[in-house]
Amino acid sequence: GKAAVVRDGDGLRYDAPEDAECQDVLVRSFVPRVPVPLFLPEEPCQVAFWLGSAGNNFGLHSDLFCEQFLAQHQGAKEVLLLLPEDAAEVQFPFLQSPLWYKSSARTVASLKLSLPGLRAVLQPGDVLFIPLWWWHEVRTVHGPSVSSTFRFHTEDAERFAKVMNAFYQFHKNAKEYGSGRLARHIRSYFACAFDAEGRAEGTKQGKSGGRLWLLAAGLVLGWMLRQGFR
Repeated sequence: GKAAVVRDGDGLRYDAPEDAECQDVLVRSFVPRVPVPLFLPEEPCQVAFWLGSAGNNFGLHSDLFCEQFLAQHQGAKEVLLLLPEDAAEVQFPFLQSPLWYKSSARTVASLKLSLPGLRAVLQPGDVLFIPLWWWHEVRTVHGPSVSSTFRFHTEDAERFAKVMNAFYQFHKNAKEYGSGRLARHIRSYFACAFDAEGRAEGTKQGKSGGRLWLLAAGLVLGWMLRQGFR
């Protein structure tokens, strides 16, 4: 599991009780052989491993309040990243699905973008840094592919996830109440607040200003406006 892998000096260690059924024997033998990028921050991180064959596609998604380093160990992977200014074009389900961190479009190719975004092909030994809130799509070019991610969650990551899960359930209940008008009122309520805050921040900070939470508000507002509430 992700929580069982910990950093140990310049390497990794699988820190978990012995499995009586030996179901983790492959992981135990693999983890110590995984190189850790030397330039990683010192603070604790979450480690995940990804194994796949050619053609595998981990669809368009965002890790939101998490910045990460994607290290390629074997095979090759193509990574497509959306520029921050194109985030409003992402078709994220938000209020339709609890998987609010994934795009229903699944692939960057289906989006209408003002700019093509960024593309990188990772070969063994390559490491790619993915900043906070950047939406990305990862596809195995040829395999078998083995890669790992080193994720550094900000202090707001868990808080944001709880809010999103709660809001999804809250909106779902509102749609089931009466004629569904309550859900439309709720969307209007939040959309107007986000719009007002965005206008105020834009006046103060200019085009290059703004905070991460304001970017989140903009994404939410864009989705709500496309729903056509009254």
